[in-house]
Amino acid sequence: MLYTAYLKKLTTCPFCDKGDRQIIRQKSAYLTYAKAPYAPYHLLVIPKRHTQSFLSLTKTENADIAKLLHAGVKILHKLGIKNCSILVRDGAGAEKSIKHLHYHIIPNHRIGDLDIHGEQRRILTEKEITNFIKKIKNNL
Repeated sequence: MLYTAYLKKLTTCPFCDKGDRQIIRQKSAYLTYAKAPYAPYHLLVIPKRHTQSFLSLTKTENADIAKLLHAGVKILHKLGIKNCSILVRDGAGAEKSIKHLHYHIIPNHRIGDLDIHGEQRRILTEKEITNFIKKIKNNL
C-alpha cells in the first residue's frame, strides 16, 4: 500500500494507538520503526502524549526522548550503519503527515544540496548573516 493511501484510511492517530509497535519503552515515549521508511532501518521516537510541538514537552518527556534517540543511533551502529540524520518537524503547520510529534532517525540519509524550494542551496551573503543574527538576538 502506498503511504498516501494509508494516510487516507486513518481515522485515529496511529502514534496514540501504539499497539505492539514499541521496540523500547520509556515512561513517556517509545522507539519504533517507520511503517513508510525513507531508508531501511528508519526508526521513530514518539512521545506517548499527543502533542505537535517539542516546546510543550515536559522535562521527563525530553529526557526519555533523548535516551531513546541515543538508543536508536546505537542500534543502527550495531547494524553497521555509521551515519544517520535525526529529524523533527515542529508545530501544526510543519508539513507533518501525522499530526503527532515524532523524531525520525534515518540511516544514511543525505539532506541534500537543495533548499525548501527545490533550488540549489547557496551560501548566505554577509548582509544576510548580519540580518539573521540580529533577528535571532532580538528574539532571545
